Amino acid sequence: MFIILFTISVVLCYFYSLRQFNYFSKKHIKYDRPLPIFGNHLQVVFSKKTEDEMLNALYKKYPNEKVVGYYKGTKPIVVIRDLEIIKHVLSLNFLEFTDRSLQSNTKIDPLMRNIFTEVGDTWKITRNYLTPAFSSSKLKKMVALIVDCTHKLVNVAHNLALEEKEFDACNLSARFTIDVIGACGFGIDMKSMNNEHSLFLHLRDILFIKSKMRSLISGFYDLFPNIFPKRMRFKRSNVQQIIKKIFDSVCSQKTDDTRTDDFLDMMLKLRQIGKLSGDSMEVDENGKKKKVEIEFDEDRMLAQLYIFFVAGFETSSTVMGYAMHQLAYHPEIQIEVQQEIDEILAKNDNKLCYQSLSEMNLLEQVTKEALRLFPPGAALGRICTKDFVIPELNILIEAGTTVGIPVYGIQTDPQFFENPLKFNPKRFSHEASQNRHKYVFLPFGEGPRKCIGARFGTLIVMAGLAVVLEKFTIKSSPSSTINIKVNPASYVVQSIEGGLPVQLNLRKK
Repeated sequence: MFIILFTISVVLCYFYSLRQFNYFSKKHIKYDRPLPIFGNHLQVVFSKKTEDEMLNALYKKYPNEKVVGYYKGTKPIVVIRDLEIIKHVLSLNFLEFTDRSLQSNTKIDPLMRNIFTEVGDTWKITRNYLTPAFSSSKLKKMVALIVDCTHKLVNVAHNLALEEKEFDACNLSARFTIDVIGACGFGIDMKSMNNEHSLFLHLRDILFIKSKMRSLISGFYDLFPNIFPKRMRFKRSNVQQIIKKIFDSVCSQKTDDTRTDDFLDMMLKLRQIGKLSGDSMEVDENGKKKKVEIEFDEDRMLAQLYIFFVAGFETSSTVMGYAMHQLAYHPEIQIEVQQEIDEILAKNDNKLCYQSLSEMNLLEQVTKEALRLFPPGAALGRICTKDFVIPELNILIEAGTTVGIPVYGIQTDPQFFENPLKFNPKRFSHEASQNRHKYVFLPFGEGPRKCIGARFGTLIVMAGLAVVLEKFTIKSSPSSTINIKVNPASYVVQSIEGGLPVQLNLRKK
């Protein structure tokens, strides 16, 4: 009996999936032929490739199309290749695409009540209250804390150089950025810089690398979105407990005399307010903005601390590690950057500060080039919240449909960047950038939902690179390879399979 029921279920699923595969053909959108049940998502379900890789492969495959189609199981994703249409989605018609595609059941996973994954008016009000945390005045204060963390980075790097020891640039960068986030976000020392096996590095692996079992379960939800309309993730009570433990520990030590005006202090103030209010994105029958109020309780506060922690350290560490790897293979660029760092530090009493970092134009170009070639978020996803007709194409995207933007594909397209796979920071000089389309470089997104901490993350990377390059020369190691591979088990933020082994030499000035 079981075998009969199982067979019937498989047959029903098979024919059900076939009925769903007419979305793109009816709209005359090109797409790869889907497999029954799996659609185009088979390699993602079995951790052979990431979803971002699949979307970017479609970008490369259909160079003459403005939009192409991808079936995530039976769920259609409209992949946008055209920069002007992307501009509509991210900016001009933002009210039709307000929500990110990465969502979850917040009752099961309260940590997803954060600014990155929140939707609609809740996101808008939360962002309005958090934006001051990343103002220029706050960033200047944060740079002082970042510089304090660089001293430990230099000490560890010095030992590695003396021992002529090979190390993973991603691991070293992650330990540095975790300490930075701890200092700037919580006002505490995470003590990760001197611990290769830090609990927080393990936490990173839990959050951003899917186990085989988790991949299969996630794939199951991807394949049957109508049966499970809200993606249910694993309960991450252990992660919430770690964040809560940090929060309780720091709060017990904070007094009016020890407050550092860090991100946690801002969260405490918002929790004390309790109710946050603001204008809705919608208007009433008289055309006026509605007033909306949300509760800022402990769960919502912990969710913001969580996203500040995980998004801040993982994205920054990936970019910093990748930049170190590229400089090891481009010694002529590395020497030029080192000369700039030496000159600017000499003008600023040999002190690394907000002012000196702001003057390091070539170093910033290196950071941007690393973001171009290996963006932590290789694709952007948005949910169409209102029916939208694509200009010129007259194609209707219905409310509820997911839209994908292949960031890596765009940023490595030869029509926008000459010799696109070559590491060339000078392509981000003022002269080279001024006539370039704004939407060919999207590592932080664009429009109202552009990453709120983009400048903060950039400063972390620049500070880490500056202190390393001032005192050391980065070189390739016996295990290094110029060709890197994306970890197919990456989740949300793409990571590098096998890490990035490099070595350091002490500089002779």
